[in-house]
Amino acid sequence: MTISQRIAIAVAEAGLPSDQCMACERQGLPILPLRRALVPDTRPQGLTTVAGNLHVSAKLGVRTLRMGYLYVLLDQQVWHAYEVSEQGHLRRFNPYEPSEGLPASLPEKCVNENHDIPSSFLNIDTDRYGSAWLAFSSDPWPVGVLDAYKKGQAPAHRFEGVDLTQARHNPELLGIAMTPDNLQVDKEVLEYAQYGCSPFDSAHGFHTRWLRRFALKGYLVNAMNRHTLEKGVLAVVLDDTVGLIQEFNHQRLSWVVKRQVWREDPMRAYQLQTSQILQVIRATHREWAAQKVPSLEPMTGDGPPVFTDPTVERQRLVERAQLESDERLEERYDEAKRATFQAGYDQQEIEFQGYIDKNARAYVALFDTPMFKVAEQYDYDGDHRESGVAYAKTMALCLGGGITETVAPDAAPAAGTSETLWLKWLKDPDSPPYRALLMRDRALLAGLLPSFSATDVINWNDSDKFYGMLSKVIGSDDAGLRMRNTLKQAIAETQGALNAASQRLAPSLPPGIQNAVRHLNSATQYLYNGVHLIELEVKMKLGEYYALQSAHLRELQHKANASIAEARDRMHRNIDDFDLHSTKAWNKVRPIMQHGLMSLAVLDPRFTHTMISVTVWVEGTAEEVRGRLLEEANMKVTQASSMAQRTLVDISVAAGTLEANARNVLKDLRITSQQASQLVRTGFSGLRGVASSWEVLLAIGGLYLQHDSLSRNQNKAEAEIGSKAHEAKLALQGSLLGILGGQIELIGLVMRSSTSNINRPWARGAAVTGKAIIKIGAVLSAVAGIFDTVQAILARKRTLFTGDTTAASHYKYAALASGVGTVAFVYAVFRPFVFGPLGVAITLSLVAYELSKRAESKESTALERWARRCYFGFANETPSIHWNAPEFSDIAFADLNAATLGVQAKLHFESSLATDPTLPKVGGLVSLNTVQQLKFLVTLPRFSKAKSAYRWKLIAHRFGDGTFPDFVGGETIASGDYLAHATKSLSPSSSFSKFSPPRHPDYARDFPIDENQRPYAVEDGSAQLEISGVVPLVPMIGNHSLLAATLLIMYWPDRNLPDAYIEVCSREMNE
Repeated sequence: MTISQRIAIAVAEAGLPSDQCMACERQGLPILPLRRALVPDTRPQGLTTVAGNLHVSAKLGVRTLRMGYLYVLLDQQVWHAYEVSEQGHLRRFNPYEPSEGLPASLPEKCVNENHDIPSSFLNIDTDRYGSAWLAFSSDPWPVGVLDAYKKGQAPAHRFEGVDLTQARHNPELLGIAMTPDNLQVDKEVLEYAQYGCSPFDSAHGFHTRWLRRFALKGYLVNAMNRHTLEKGVLAVVLDDTVGLIQEFNHQRLSWVVKRQVWREDPMRAYQLQTSQILQVIRATHREWAAQKVPSLEPMTGDGPPVFTDPTVERQRLVERAQLESDERLEERYDEAKRATFQAGYDQQEIEFQGYIDKNARAYVALFDTPMFKVAEQYDYDGDHRESGVAYAKTMALCLGGGITETVAPDAAPAAGTSETLWLKWLKDPDSPPYRALLMRDRALLAGLLPSFSATDVINWNDSDKFYGMLSKVIGSDDAGLRMRNTLKQAIAETQGALNAASQRLAPSLPPGIQNAVRHLNSATQYLYNGVHLIELEVKMKLGEYYALQSAHLRELQHKANASIAEARDRMHRNIDDFDLHSTKAWNKVRPIMQHGLMSLAVLDPRFTHTMISVTVWVEGTAEEVRGRLLEEANMKVTQASSMAQRTLVDISVAAGTLEANARNVLKDLRITSQQASQLVRTGFSGLRGVASSWEVLLAIGGLYLQHDSLSRNQNKAEAEIGSKAHEAKLALQGSLLGILGGQIELIGLVMRSSTSNINRPWARGAAVTGKAIIKIGAVLSAVAGIFDTVQAILARKRTLFTGDTTAASHYKYAALASGVGTVAFVYAVFRPFVFGPLGVAITLSLVAYELSKRAESKESTALERWARRCYFGFANETPSIHWNAPEFSDIAFADLNAATLGVQAKLHFESSLATDPTLPKVGGLVSLNTVQQLKFLVTLPRFSKAKSAYRWKLIAHRFGDGTFPDFVGGETIASGDYLAHATKSLSPSSSFSKFSPPRHPDYARDFPIDENQRPYAVEDGSAQLEISGVVPLVPMIGNHSLLAATLLIMYWPDRNLPDAYIEVCSREMNE
């Protein structure tokens, strides 16, 4: 090619006419570009109702262009390029100098002057060019991409070829031939055929041209006359496989969101939890019934002949006993109502999953098409930073959500599923997810590659190289990566999908993959948030570790209880038609608040002092971490006792750390045990928390790293305590799920803030709504995927327990394995009613019935009482107590927890007449004084004088002390303390500096307090401690001055673990 030819091509490409508007005054043959896309199927068979809402199916069709870029290669030599606005209008630009930001919409003035019609067409000078090659792209092409396509170095099938001579004379052979008399697009193109598309929701929005059909006819008349087009104007349909993938992804994730909204109904979520807990209680009773049936095997060989098989006969007796157990329980709740609800819920879940899977199959198939492969491979240049950023954002819309099929443990991924697709991607270091997270940067991808090695030996040199490359990118960052919130959001969606997929597919992946994902999480936090992460290992006693978990769960429970109580108060204030009796019944059901330990199994002396290695993630460079730890250590040493000074533990840098220098900086550093505890405690809270939607990247990364370290700590603990400590393992699993649940609910706050924006006026455009749904659905699917995977792994572990356990404990694991999908709703309820950590841990503690060895009849009664009062219960006691609304969930859980754990705080006012009404009355009426007494009972399981501690107090409330249950004053009338720690109570209104004294004494001060210890069948030195008393109240005419009472308990089963305590606060009104 001569120099003059090159100059002519450069002028043709870049020399845009300065006297013309590049949107509506372009000259040349007009061609209307369209795209293949999903459109609503408005036929009768396409309309259905799902969960009470109208749903319209989708089918392949034709639409106007979405926001993006249209490239036209004329005679394979000259580029013309067009920005495509959100509404599908084209503005020509210099292909080598794309403007910054998204394509702008056509000014309103131009739209009012009908310029929107010509701006929908591209224009080509057919006197100069004979052929045109058209391609639509989501993002602008950098110079390297333009040159590769022009020179034939990239596949030509990326383009749609148009013979311009045929376009003039036989447009029907190339696409749609539009004439004023027969537009055709008004039947075949969604925007021209329909005014609206609701309830169909598109990822790319919808901008109707239905009202512009008449104006289009006028434009066609002029165009056909000007260019002598006898057969009409060409409309050409272009490939948009990337857009189709985004659309199918949007459809499947919109079903995830719809399912989420359906699950989030507070009443439905509460009914689900109650139903599943009842199933566990039912299985518990069946197992107890089986245990009571004695063995029929002969003990000696000199008995009478036996004509029936003892095993068969015992099985018959067991089945009869279990049937009687079911019948007894069903006297207390409506099993038919519960079963009907559960069946309906399960059926609706199956229907939702069916729609998700249907869209997922179509979505997965498109990734294997030649058009996606060529666009993904050749449309972007990793050496061009803006192109890499654009790739990351576009891929987020394609990859967000990750795997959406139901978790099926021990089953190989099925062909054509998102599970199989992610399995292939995770094994390939050059696959789209890895490339998107590192913006196709070749140096960074090469730096990550050694992390895929499956060797056990850590190659710190490789980590240091990767860390150095990241530092270099950040140091020379002129793109302001940390300031780009849209990029962070995109990275968060892709990172979340990859994290969840790697956890779910871990059994099918080579060992090195998890190491690579761990490094990738550290890398993205450093690259996009500027957060340095270091993974540390510290030694700690198992009991201390569980105590810290309990302390974290205690805080989560406290917040949950407070929010539910607030909701209950709002509900109470909104009831207009309540009477005195309903108010009394209401108050009766509000007594108990419980915080703390979910199981005492881990505090067994056999396990509590076992040393384990605990992995934690800390923020900061190695120098910053060292400085903090040394400063804190010096403060601790000066303040602590000599014993505490000697309690120092080693820390070491673990494999997830990228900063290789961290090993040398933190070498030989020892910290106090208090510091080790603080590191672990901080690790439970994730990374910094979540303050705004873009910071979801921090939360997503924090959730993965937190889950990763918790899971490894869990495995280490289980390996240390051995194969027989099943209750302890279940307790640790319960706290793991609870902590993850709390972190997921934190992310749920971001979800709520995002969903609330959808209905705002500025967000009502379909495009904004579509993108918001993808973001919400992507994050939702990612966090749910991690939680589902954890549950499946733990359930699989529990099923393995059954092979070597006794009949007594067999039930615990079998029932949990079959029913612990029972707590899958934890992540599903991002509501003010925080069911999560509370519900998970209690459900697990119910199954891990560590205290079932004490009086079974008493335990059984407690569970039967709970069944009677729950949502499905008959509530046929006097007075009636019925937890028939989600606002009572905290009370229901506390009552259930009291039954399972065994710590109880009971209060009861009893009344009787001072005079016997059966005696003859002399002199007419006598004063009918009421004699009252306040009974209380404190029950502490596994109490040992040698190691346990407790504190309890009984507080009286009178007029002036506030209103039930939020008292501001009270008099402590009885209390007890046994070597208790000076820990402040979490329960509100439990400690008062003042009270309203009565005019006259209203209770007898010299009442006895009884303490009784009941040893357990297994002699381990512990007993069930019962503290009880009866407080006589002074008889009064009318209402008594003592209005209510509070009983507070704080109990440390092992006082050497200050954080391992349970707190129960019970209140009762004097009515």
